[in-house]
Amino acid sequence: MNNMKLITLSLVAVSALSLTGCGGESSSAPTPTPAAPICDASMTLLDSTISSNLTLDASKTYGMTGKVSVKSGATLTIPAGTTIAGCTASSFMVIEPGAKIDANGTMANPIVFTSQKDVLGQSQANVAGEWGGLVLAGKAYTHYSNNTYEADPTVSYGSSTHANDNDNSGVLNYVVIKHSGYEVEKDKELNGLSLAGVGSGTTITNVAVIGGLDDGMEIWGGTVNITGLYIYNAQDDSVDTDLGYRGTITNVLVRQVNVDNANNHDSAGMEFGNDHNTILTTDANATQPHMVNYTAYVKGGGISLKYDAGLIAENVKFISNKTVDEQQVFYRGADVVDTHAVQVNGCISFKDTQMTLGDNNTTYSATNSKDASTTKTAFTDWASATRNIVLGSAGSINVDSTTCNGVTEANIWKGTAGSNAALETDPNAVQ
Repeated sequence: MNNMKLITLSLVAVSALSLTGCGGESSSAPTPTPAAPICDASMTLLDSTISSNLTLDASKTYGMTGKVSVKSGATLTIPAGTTIAGCTASSFMVIEPGAKIDANGTMANPIVFTSQKDVLGQSQANVAGEWGGLVLAGKAYTHYSNNTYEADPTVSYGSSTHANDNDNSGVLNYVVIKHSGYEVEKDKELNGLSLAGVGSGTTITNVAVIGGLDDGMEIWGGTVNITGLYIYNAQDDSVDTDLGYRGTITNVLVRQVNVDNANNHDSAGMEFGNDHNTILTTDANATQPHMVNYTAYVKGGGISLKYDAGLIAENVKFISNKTVDEQQVFYRGADVVDTHAVQVNGCISFKDTQMTLGDNNTTYSATNSKDASTTKTAFTDWASATRNIVLGSAGSINVDSTTCNGVTEANIWKGTAGSNAALETDPNAVQ
């Protein structure tokens, strides 16, 4: 019994020591300060996974702390006037294949995708890279097999056949996407609007992308048609289509402000094609967007065509404010010439406001960015008497001219609620 009492007293003594500090005063571990919430308390957080139909409330502002995925079978309905904000640079939303987005805004009450900084009044005009962007992924035809979204390889999209070309990913109407762009790793970035394998059943009208760290809009494959597009201050390419995209993009206004590179092929008003030459030159699946009523005020290149690429141009106008490397049309390789997929069905013109283009030598590049040794270049395709460009009956190419009307700029919605006035302006913008 005496031994047991001794042991018990010893344990009590040890416990007492553990509760006292120097001088015999009691102490306790400091209470950790709770981490500040990623999204402002005024926002309603969206779940990272949306697997069933969900309708948002236009009276609320919604926040994303990272990736938000709308899963197959679910429809995300976003009422007119709703704001969704990325609270971190890497926040983005993906509408996965088989899912839909119903973002049907109005001019008076557009739907806004932006950054938390913008919501809190902390963004500067035209700033980019404050959040990721919006991604729609579908099941329509796309070059290569087992395609995955470059910024998130967990997202698969597209089809090796044309069976799903009328796939429907939902509706975007009167939607503005601001302050976007995030580099996941080198050459793998989130764009303002990314469309991957999106089918023609999808409706995309009146979209404004303002302030983008990478492309304003990039399309990989698919057949979706777009009407009414404003791209302002995309720092890489303004409109980029790849992997066999075949659709019509109508009524487009591009204004470049800050660009990554002012050469003749990076940061282009249009960039089309694949990174690799993989198909026969007669293949009907070459990337070939149909651009109708397009005006671009560019500081980078005008048209950059990569491999397996073409273009149908109809009433297209480029006005350049470049001070170096004034060439407006550039090819990656001879493959572009061999595809015979470049067509001019209507007017296309090039005008440089800083240095007179004057002739074909300063408008079309006589070298290729990858296949430099070949003589098949943009120059031989656009300037030679034996050009391979297929001209429509009304086709005409005009150098150092604003002959073409391009888009009717006053009719393009530019992100402002209630009018076609520009949402953000910059005194240094190309005019």
